Amino acid sequence: MTEEGLNASILRLQSFVVETYGIIKDIYRREQQEGDVDKIAQLSMKLANYEGALLTLRGYKQDIINSTQAPEEEAVEQPEEQTIIDEKYLEENSKTFRNSQEHQKKKRKKK
Repeated sequence: MTEEGLNASILRLQSFVVETYGIIKDIYRREQQEGDVDKIAQLSMKLANYEGALLTLRGYKQDIINSTQAPEEEAVEQPEEQTIIDEKYLEENSKTFRNSQEHQKKKRKKK
């Protein structure tokens, strides 16, 4: 596989994230119908899976690319910076995480 193929996989996952999020927003905008709660819950789980897969693939992308290099190339290669996926990273890169944090803040204010 080429790096372009890996990038295409990342873009595919991004499109799944955007599409799923859009569907959730569309359901929210219209008048509530029977089954909407279950649909949103299922779509939210899909969204979390897509975002998780996207973050994982982005995090491992360079390691995957490097794994195809010859052993002598790896010996002279400079150590790369690893992406650590923690709350700070999610806060900066995951809209779903930020939205969930806002929801948690609102719940705490109500108590």
